[in-house]
Amino acid sequence: QEPSRIQDTMLSKSNKRRRIAADACTTIICPLYDLLPGGMLEEVASFLAAPSRVLFAIAITPPSSISPYHMIMARSRPNVSRSSIAGNEWHTLDFGDVEKELAAKLSDDDISKVLLHIDAANKLKILRLTNCSNMTGAGLVSLSGSTSIEQIDLSLVGAHQSPILDPKPPLDCDLVLPILDSIINQGRCQLKHLQFPHMWRGGDYDQFNEFLARYDEMDEMLGDGRDVFVTFGDMYFGIQDYTCSECTQYYSSGRDGEDGNALYFCNTCERYHCTQCSAMVECQTCEDFLCVDCIPHTFCASPSCTDIVCNDCLSNKCHQCSKKWCTNCSHICIECDGNGCNQTCCAECSAKEGVNGVHRCDVCHTKLCVECSEKEKVNGVHWCDVCDEKLCDKCRLIGCQRGNNCSVCVKMVAPLLLEENRQLRNEHTNLEDKNNLLGGQNKSLGDEIKRLSDENEALQRKLSVIRMVAADGSGLF
Repeated sequence: QEPSRIQDTMLSKSNKRRRIAADACTTIICPLYDLLPGGMLEEVASFLAAPSRVLFAIAITPPSSISPYHMIMARSRPNVSRSSIAGNEWHTLDFGDVEKELAAKLSDDDISKVLLHIDAANKLKILRLTNCSNMTGAGLVSLSGSTSIEQIDLSLVGAHQSPILDPKPPLDCDLVLPILDSIINQGRCQLKHLQFPHMWRGGDYDQFNEFLARYDEMDEMLGDGRDVFVTFGDMYFGIQDYTCSECTQYYSSGRDGEDGNALYFCNTCERYHCTQCSAMVECQTCEDFLCVDCIPHTFCASPSCTDIVCNDCLSNKCHQCSKKWCTNCSHICIECDGNGCNQTCCAECSAKEGVNGVHRCDVCHTKLCVECSEKEKVNGVHWCDVCDEKLCDKCRLIGCQRGNNCSVCVKMVAPLLLEENRQLRNEHTNLEDKNNLLGGQNKSLGDEIKRLSDENEALQRKLSVIRMVAADGSGLF
């Protein structure tokens, strides 16, 4: 019995240590509690955005290994749970609510801790990974098998922003799709809308295509028998069809719903929006639709242009100032015609010094950037700020030859004038050599003609003698 009593005592002490450690883990071990009155941290956290509030709660979470001192001190501090700081009600988690720089630094481990902290698999309904461009997707494992999630936005951009990211983020469909499979395979799956990254929809991912087919077969899960994703075409491929990306309202196979609202696809942000969530306007160039909130991202840079255009109809973008011009105003932003050069620059930036601007010849309309114009044996296009003319070298040379006395223009074509003068001199020398050669040949021909003439005269004399002899002989008979 004595050994048994000793063993029970040891077990009792061990359980006591576990209870102390558990108390320390459920109580926030933070030196601020020694300085701030109770409830102060919760009050501070209430002023933070939802993602920041969770990150704050995680930041003051006790370390994995707790020293005996911290265990003892934890028992004397206020018993405040981490959930009292992060909150218990979690409907939406949008990382767009925090600074873009912070969201871009979050790792998969950070996001996994956030999801675990709020028990996202059982509580969260909407997850938007806005600006989380540093994650690979492994951090979403904390969402596996969720029976509460209704909407997941993996586009990594905010609402009414272009989904095309450069450089491409490291979000890996091989890591994310198994997690999504674990959600849609749940009998109580509540998922209504998925927004995928543009790079998945535009790339060649067999796993992604197979997932779209599996999701489209989940008629029982969706409850209305609708086809979910577009699995053909280019722009619409991988887009959840007939569903508003904001309220997740389904609009059958037509645009109009029973509530009088209509559903439209915005070519700029590449999402469906119903008219209740976002006002839609028609592009005045291609007649496609875009949401009103996307218009500021598609303004033509021309101050005189008032056309409303979608992102696809902004044909030219200046490499220097990043401004865009619509198709009707594309002449303001010029693209270089140089071999293998796609440099595009607007007139305003092209006029600045030290900029690889693109100029169009006012006469022959040749278009070349400064770098291409400086290459050897290229008919470069240059702008003269004195006479305010943009001319290629050939047209400027012709102008100078016709009396354009602008010193700057003359200086620009001076190398061409020297080259032309050198070519004329060489041509003159060649002509003189040819003339001398022809002169020599002409003298030889003259001598030959004189010789032949002398021979002809001699033959004529002989012929006369023969005729006279012939005449005399005929008289003898």
